[in-house]
Amino acid sequence: MPCEPDDEERQPGFFIGVTTIKKDRLEPTSPAPGPAPGLPRASPHGYNGPASDMVPSDCPVCGTLQGVETSFSKHGSSYPDRPLPEAAARLEIVPSLDGGDPEKRHVRRCPSCGALFSYLLAYDYYIDGSEDEETLTRLSADGTAAFRRGEALRLEAVRAEIDRLESEAGRLGDYIDRGHPSPSEMREAMTRMEESRAAAAAARKRLQAQVESLRRTCPEILSDWAGAHLRVVRALLAAGFTETPDGSTARHIAGSILEAWRALPAGGDAFVSVDSPFLPDYLDRLAMELKP
Repeated sequence: MPCEPDDEERQPGFFIGVTTIKKDRLEPTSPAPGPAPGLPRASPHGYNGPASDMVPSDCPVCGTLQGVETSFSKHGSSYPDRPLPEAAARLEIVPSLDGGDPEKRHVRRCPSCGALFSYLLAYDYYIDGSEDEETLTRLSADGTAAFRRGEALRLEAVRAEIDRLESEAGRLGDYIDRGHPSPSEMREAMTRMEESRAAAAAARKRLQAQVESLRRTCPEILSDWAGAHLRVVRALLAAGFTETPDGSTARHIAGSILEAWRALPAGGDAFVSVDSPFLPDYLDRLAMELKP
């Protein structure tokens, strides 16, 4: 009867790349990346913290899950599968903008208490059937904060790209209207303007979908993202603006941004522009708020 390979042969988080047949099994000729060096195996996403934070809770949904749960299955074999506990299926997958394969690697959230769990699917190919192993790790308090901050930064990167693209389209429009371009320059500017508008529209759609999904699966990420912006705007308003027309404009813009970020987590617009010459140090302040 086939048996489970030992730890030396199968390492959680180690993905096989190119394979060749060696004797009675398939072996990697060039290993694909696994967890970063130095990270504990129990943290495939790298969000580990104190082990004492990873203990089960009294939550009715995830309370029975240990700090680390694993499954094992061997295809084409009579060896009995060992699935993850039933409670693992009740967790909700948190969508991410990281560009990875969510089937192999993602984070799940408990819909009852909000606890986060890192999920990793590792597999090995053998002549007598492939072997799959899942690892579900309860994230510590530090790990939860790191994950949420990372996702907030990804949201902010998309938001900032929309601001950049729309500002570029606006500048090109001004150039077309008042820059007196030649016919060839006009055509080039029109093409670039339309490309920027199309890219901005696609990014808006992507951001909208992500925000709507996070409202259902992990609203804490949106609260963290919006909270960073709210702290920046409140600091600017507290510092005050000059009693000039420009100061009045800046105060009005800051107030509008404040209300937009207050509304975003629960259902406001997914995109909030902060690209204003009247708030020149806004992004520098935001970078400090989102800094790890």
